[in-house]
Amino acid sequence: MLPRAAALLPGASPGPGLRPPPPAGLQEPQPPPRGWTMASAGDSARAEAAGPQAEAAEEPEGGSRRWGAQHAGARELAELYSPGKRLQEWISVILCFSLICFNFYNLLFYLRLEHMPSVIVGIFAGVITADFLSGLFHWGADTWGSVELPVVGKAFIRPFREHHIDPTAITRHDFIETNGDNCFMTLVPLANMAYKFVSFSPEALYETCPWECYVFALIIFITMTNQIHKWSHTYFGLPRWVIFLQDWHIILPRKHHRIHHVSPHETYFCITTGWLNYPLEKIRFWRCLENIIQAVTGEKPRADDMKWAQKIK
Repeated sequence: MLPRAAALLPGASPGPGLRPPPPAGLQEPQPPPRGWTMASAGDSARAEAAGPQAEAAEEPEGGSRRWGAQHAGARELAELYSPGKRLQEWISVILCFSLICFNFYNLLFYLRLEHMPSVIVGIFAGVITADFLSGLFHWGADTWGSVELPVVGKAFIRPFREHHIDPTAITRHDFIETNGDNCFMTLVPLANMAYKFVSFSPEALYETCPWECYVFALIIFITMTNQIHKWSHTYFGLPRWVIFLQDWHIILPRKHHRIHHVSPHETYFCITTGWLNYPLEKIRFWRCLENIIQAVTGEKPRADDMKWAQKIK
């Protein structure tokens, strides 16, 4: 039997349910590949807007996409999430928010009206510091180290490798998995603050209240950084107040964070508010650090990240 298009004579009308063949030189459009989503369409648009070089960087040898839940590296990395890791996250979240509540109550108890100018400055400084520290940690985990490193590899570097080849995986994580590591990192300063409240004199606590407000604001924004990061990848179902904060760039906006997700993921690392991304990029802060470390150690930036991205089986 002849193919459908070949069976039509020139000028003949196709039968019911049949389409005429496409004009010569044109290819009939194909349906999107299995696993294609609206997020995939957005990534394609961003790569196109970023120019041919960025799009070429997103396509490794062999032509397979560098992102998506079906990527071989993404599947392997997701399987490394262990019950022990889950337990650590649960304990970290419970301890973190218990200490936050305790410290917040004591801060309000010692706060006075004359503290307000210093407290406002301290809160703003805490947000800026949290944004910088989020960038520093994000840059370090993205750029250096390996999933094979003892302890920290699977526990802390693995999520960064998975995120670059499956950026929307974070939107499928629950509150515990999303925020467990950040809660873990704030336990020591939270415990130290709680110790001061139970052991220092009221006079000393009154004097140090503005400083503790700065530390507390820093801790709160570090704790919420990965939740803010998750929101920057979420395009449906966000609360209106989150969209408002993103639109006014009080927290990391969605469009702003897209810049980081153009391969090879070498810029815009700050993910709390993103306020410091532009100035740090202008002074080539991250590139200078990478050049220094590479010159001293001989290690190539993002080598492990690219290794996982190029996995095909």
